[in-house]
Order: sequence, then C-alpha cells, then structure tokens
Amino acid sequence: MSSSEFFGRSLLTRRLALRAGLVFSLLAPACAQSDKPAALEPDKPKAATVETKPEAKLADDKAAETKVAEEKAAAEKAAAEKVEAEKAAAEKVEADKALAKEPEKKVAEPDKGEAKAKGPGDAAAKADAPKAIAVAPKAVSPKATKIDAPRGILAKGAADKLVKAGDRPVVKLLEAGAAPRAVASYALVKGAAKPLQMGMDLEMAMDAGGMKLPPTRMPRMNLLFDFTTGDRSGVDWPIDGKLRKVSVEPKGAQQDQIAAALRPQLGALEGIGMNYFLDEKGRLRDVKVTLPPSLPPMAGQMMSGMTQSLESMTAPLPDEPIGVGATWEVLSRIVANGADLLQITTFTLEKRDKNLLSLDAVVRQYAAKDGVNPPGMPPGTAARLVSYKCNGSGKSVFDTADVAPRSGSTSINSSMTIELKIDADGKSEKQETSVDTNMTASFSRAAP
Repeated sequence: MSSSEFFGRSLLTRRLALRAGLVFSLLAPACAQSDKPAALEPDKPKAATVETKPEAKLADDKAAETKVAEEKAAAEKAAAEKVEAEKAAAEKVEADKALAKEPEKKVAEPDKGEAKAKGPGDAAAKADAPKAIAVAPKAVSPKATKIDAPRGILAKGAADKLVKAGDRPVVKLLEAGAAPRAVASYALVKGAAKPLQMGMDLEMAMDAGGMKLPPTRMPRMNLLFDFTTGDRSGVDWPIDGKLRKVSVEPKGAQQDQIAAALRPQLGALEGIGMNYFLDEKGRLRDVKVTLPPSLPPMAGQMMSGMTQSLESMTAPLPDEPIGVGATWEVLSRIVANGADLLQITTFTLEKRDKNLLSLDAVVRQYAAKDGVNPPGMPPGTAARLVSYKCNGSGKSVFDTADVAPRSGSTSINSSMTIELKIDADGKSEKQETSVDTNMTASFSRAAP
C-alpha cells in the first residue's frame, strides 16, 4: 500500500481494543448463633415451681451468656491472629526488599570514591559479584520523566524543553545499581563488523469513514545490514551502513498476494547506504539516508521507519558509574513518516560481563506536535494528529566494542488517529483515519 493510498483513500480499519477481565473473590464468614433462651412450657403455675423456675432460668441465662462470651473470645482471637499474620507478611515483604538492597549498602559505604578509583578493569576483576546479585522488579523511579499528554500529543514547545530536534539524546541516570560499579563507554574497533540480520513481523488494522480493514498480518521481512567503522575524529566515530539484502517470507495465500506486491518495492531498497556519527556514549548524530529519486513511495516510507530502527539499535550510556540493576532514561527526538516524536527509553542493566551489556528496555513515544507530513501525501491534503499512543519493550545484548547489538528483540504497539483535510474542486472535506500496528523484530549477527 503506497503512502498516498494510506492517507488519501477512504480505507477504514477497525481499532484493536484489548480488554482485561477482573475476577473478584468475596469471602464472608458466617457466624449466626442465637442467644435467645428456650421458652418455658405453658404449664399451670404451682407453688413448688414458683421458687424453682427463677433458679432454672438464671442457670439457663448464665449458660447462654457463657456461650456468647466464649464465641466472642474465639472471634476476637481469630481476628487478632489474622492481624498478626498480615503484619508478619508485611514485615517479610519489607525484609525481602531490604535484603535485595543489602549488597549495595554494604559495599557502597567504604568506596565513596569509586567513580574515580575504579574503571572497567576493576569491574572485570569482580565480575563474579554482580552475577550473584538478583535484580528485583522495580517500581517506576520518582526521578523518571513525567509527561502530561492525555491524547499522546505534547503542548507546543514542551518537547523542546526536554530535548530539541536535531540535538543528541539526553541521558539521565535514575538508579546507579549495585556495587561494584564502573563507567561504561563504547570503544569501537575500526573496520567492518559482522553483518546484522533483522527479521520483522507487522500486523496492521485501519478504520476510516465507515470502511474497516480488520487486522492484517504482513509477510515476515528479513533485512541484512553491513556496518563499517571509520577512524575516530574528536569524540565521534563515522559509521557507514548499507542495506545489503531484503526478502519476504509469506505464509498462506493472502500473504502470497501481499508479498508479490511488496517485492518490487523492497528490491529498490537493496544497496541503499546510511551514514551517521556515534560517540563513546552511544549517542548518534547526523543520520543521513540517501534515497534515489526513482524510489517507490512505499519503499521510501519503509526506509523512514528503518532509520528510526537504526537509531534504536544503539544504547546510549550514562556518564556515571553503573552496576547491575542500574536504570537510566534516554530522551531523543526522532522523525518517523513525517511525524516529530519524543521518545523516552528506560534501560535497565541486567548483566555485565566485561564488554557485554545485557539490557532491558521500555519505550514510550509522544507526538511533539500535532502536525504531520507523511511522504507521498497528495497535493491539497493536510494531516493532523488527533491522538497518538506508542509503547514497547525489548531485550538486547550490546558489545561496547561493536557498532550494533550482538542480539536482541523488541515489540512495539502503536495506535493513532489522523484527521485528513482534502481540498479539491473548491471543496474541503475532513475525514478521520485510525491505524493500529503491532510490530515485533529480532536481530542477530550473521556470518560474513
């Protein structure tokens, strides 16, 4: 589907909605014991019984009161035991939390100057220590960047206060992690690296003007990249990348038809070069992709998305020393399919083995503004974002001596609604189009 068809036609697709059901269990202990004494038989009163009945009634009342008191005491005891059990459980949770943090507290006190005294060599010498530290699930750090954007679109100028378009990403350390800690930096090796192989699966649904296209799974796309690192100049290494090969793997008759339409578009991408600069902290700048004028619109749109993927293939690192469990934010501005986006990626260091960093990443995106200018949009058509939502997660293994990750996977889900304003023949028409996409990708090093 070309981008002009994407934004110009009246194709509608249904929005994907996921609903989670909640199951409630209600426990109501029943204890309905009667304390009403038994009724006296309606015998005729006798002189002898006038004196004995009050004693019998008193005995019955006393027995009933004793029973009520015993039941009340049992209930109070049960309640007290429940409170004690809940208190013990809460204390255990707090103790577990304190235990998880205990290794850091024990080592952190004596080596206040570790940022200066320790380096990557010290971290390698104590590699066994981080492996023994379990990383407990973390709550959102109070230092994390808070965003106020109910529709996923930031107010004018809000994104510039965090990071300006065209600037290097901003890295903010949230938690330093457990000791031992050491500064992590890239030290790239000049020359060609092993090819990077990437597989991508995409499912898309649309809803526009009463016409709905149900979720459609695209054929799997396989891409093979080459990367070469040049001589370091100042703080940056120049990187030359090339998309060597693109192929599709359809499954089923429907995907066969889609693949037949895609192959001519994808074939035009082979051989396209990408150039950028990377500094020792993994921050990219000046990403350039040269597209031939004859490139089909669909291929151009895909290449825009691939440029974003390349920028996400390097993990920017904090300036401060970090250890296992460290978390940090990377705030960056990216342009994807004509939209100016603010991306916030939160990394967690799960494992460190010399140059290898195993990272977990959580991604969220916001539109820096509601204006959007997708490639291939027909003349006389204007597009505006009504709502935008994008988030994802992934895991990767990075080698700080290499330009791209050794392996990893990522999953991105997005939903957006675009208002199209079309001016033709002196008439103006507005139409909203909603698009939902689910994308998963995996990458690994291929043999040269």
